[in-house]
Amino acid sequence: MTDDDDIIKQTTKLLVVGNTIQRKFSYYSREVMMELFRSHCYSIYFNSLWSLYKVATMNCLKVCHNDILKRLLGLPKWCSSSQALARNGVNNLDVIRRHSVFSLRSRVELSTNSIITFVRQSLAYVFGPIQQWWLGLLFVQNVG
Repeated sequence: MTDDDDIIKQTTKLLVVGNTIQRKFSYYSREVMMELFRSHCYSIYFNSLWSLYKVATMNCLKVCHNDILKRLLGLPKWCSSSQALARNGVNNLDVIRRHSVFSLRSRVELSTNSIITFVRQSLAYVFGPIQQWWLGLLFVQNVG
């Protein structure tokens, strides 16, 4: 399975979760709804490992994430996702991905496992594509 296929699978899963939350818990308070959203939509597992995907595919996942939030809050589709996220204390997909990458990278860097330590000390790890991709996600680089 390619990364694009995996992202599309996650998008479908997110839509199902969003519909379930909306249908079953629509009478709950906003705080409860946001906690359900966080617990279900923050765990887009393996997102820190995605490396070869089309930008359009990741944008579809972002749109899906934002649409679910707006649907849960009863907001129209055309309203600002950024405002809805900020007002409700919810992270956007880019922040969720950065947290996930940071967590994974920290676990690798702090591991005392002999195999992970050996790999971590190799040049392939230090200068390899995974490390470069992780750093690119974690640190915004000024252009211009």
